Amino acid sequence: MSDIFTIVLIVLGGFVMFLAIKETRKILALIQDNKYRQNWNILRSLMVFFLFGYFGVLILFYLKIQWLILVLTGVIFFFGALFVYMVVKVGFLTIQDLIKTNILRIELQQQKETSEAIARTKSEFLATMSHELRTPMNGVIGMTNLLLDTHLEPEQREYVETINTSGAALLMLINDILDFSKVESGKVDLELQPFEIRECIETVLSLVDFMAREKSLRVHYSIDPQVSPLIEGDINYLQQILVNLVGNAIKFSSGGEVTIDIRKYQDNQLVFAVKDTGIGIPPHKLDKLFKPFSQIDSSITRKFGGTGLGLAICQKLISLMGGDIWVESILDQGTTFSFAIPYYPVATKRYPAIEIVDHGLDVSSERPAESNQNKALSSNIPKLAAQIPLKILLAEDNPVNQKLANRLFEKMGYGIDIATNGIEVLEAIQKQSYDFIFMDVQMPEMDGLEATRQIRAMEESGQIELSNLTSSNQSIQIIAITANATQDDRDKCFASGMNDFIAKPFKVEQIQTAIERWGRKQP
Repeated sequence: MSDIFTIVLIVLGGFVMFLAIKETRKILALIQDNKYRQNWNILRSLMVFFLFGYFGVLILFYLKIQWLILVLTGVIFFFGALFVYMVVKVGFLTIQDLIKTNILRIELQQQKETSEAIARTKSEFLATMSHELRTPMNGVIGMTNLLLDTHLEPEQREYVETINTSGAALLMLINDILDFSKVESGKVDLELQPFEIRECIETVLSLVDFMAREKSLRVHYSIDPQVSPLIEGDINYLQQILVNLVGNAIKFSSGGEVTIDIRKYQDNQLVFAVKDTGIGIPPHKLDKLFKPFSQIDSSITRKFGGTGLGLAICQKLISLMGGDIWVESILDQGTTFSFAIPYYPVATKRYPAIEIVDHGLDVSSERPAESNQNKALSSNIPKLAAQIPLKILLAEDNPVNQKLANRLFEKMGYGIDIATNGIEVLEAIQKQSYDFIFMDVQMPEMDGLEATRQIRAMEESGQIELSNLTSSNQSIQIIAITANATQDDRDKCFASGMNDFIAKPFKVEQIQTAIERWGRKQP
């Protein structure tokens, strides 16, 4: 009877050990990247040894070899004690290590979630600041432009031009801060597309025209004849870089000239050099130029102003393009900022070397003479209503911007209706048909994005009566005209179903372009 009982215990022990070996797999799966994995493999090997030991004792018991049974049982007891010791020690250390690993994983997850929350908050803050700053600036600059388009006494015109210039300078500071935050947060995406290098430079010159005129500076540019007239790149960011560099050159020059020189370096790089005859920079101060919020001298900051962000933004944008920027300067003689970006020529015919002298001086004969752009509205705004008759609805909740837009459309020959929120827009389009809706985004009760989505849904279901123009297009042309000016804002507008996007502060030319692009001229 005792023999049977012993055999049963040995068999049960072997079965339990077999189950323990299987359970060890779960532990190994948890600690597959853990430093204790090797120890657990040793423990598993000991379990296998015990399993064979049980079977060995069972066989020896059947053969009745008592002395060998005692020896093997002693070995099993010894290794059993060692096994228990290792399980206690390794198990405790493993659990401790796993707890630390899990805590670290949780902390990293919390840090990631916190960082993402901060990034979202920062993005929302930037969007809000962009809207809140650009909305009043749109009113200030727009209204002064309207005032400049009226009959003013010389003294009055001087005052208004000063207000307009100050508003433009403030807008540049606002843009610098918002652009730097956007670059820092990694929200810059380059868009490669073909563009004319000459047109790009002339746009830059038109944007700094008023600054050069105030200082009677000669601003011109030259393009090496080996440079293809049509290149591929991100024209918007290239213009932003050049406006910043040329603007600085004008700001720190009291006389002389500013030159933009474009040349090809080897076969794969395009080099831009912006040279001025200004105050220059001391050699020991050059290392501060590209650091955010830094100025080479506090007295210069007080005299010339600025955020100290422009060059930092330029450096980051050029770096994103795969290029580099550097500076050479001689104190009291001038400074040259040069940057190189990848050169992607687009096959086209070659032109002779071009040199443009702008700002009221002689203009090269290679380019047709054209009037310089003025900060004020042109009094010759075309009466587009005669060519493209439209029924226009403006969605805008700001009273100043309502007045501004109403006056601008009047100058183009349009009488417009105004809604102050998205709900009023939906009510208006059900009462009569509209060809165009210039839609603000941030409005009370219902924003422009939701209003646009509902309009598109109503069009699909046939709830809106279409005008002659919209009948041919099967939809109302909805143009975002908003102070939310980031790329994310632009993408959201298009995703909601809008046709085009205009950022505030806007120019009358942008409104005209949108009408000409999306309207239909009468024969």
